[in-house]
Amino acid sequence: SSGINAEYGDESYTPSRISIRVGNNMLDLVEIAKVEIVEPTGWVNVDLDSGKDDCVRTFMLQVAILSNNQNGRDTHLRQVKVFTPALPTPSELNLNFTSPLLAQFRCLK
Repeated sequence: SSGINAEYGDESYTPSRISIRVGNNMLDLVEIAKVEIVEPTGWVNVDLDSGKDDCVRTFMLQVAILSNNQNGRDTHLRQVKVFTPALPTPSELNLNFTSPLLAQFRCLK
């Protein structure tokens, strides 16, 4: 999922419609979420569900502002956060490095 921080106090600078697109490059972006925002105050959560997996795997994420409140021409987004699933750390994987060649990679320096 992702979160977008916007404040309606900015009035015409506040987005009212947002599209989230993902892909490997600019030429193959696919829209996975479209959100209508009505007078936001603080964080707006956007569920990024591709319909195939529990999470979206992508190289590029595009946040497109489709329209603003009061037909504004500029946009203010205070912050954008993208949340990912927690992956196990190398120590949690219990990798057994037995050869001297691989043992040098058992910890991060």
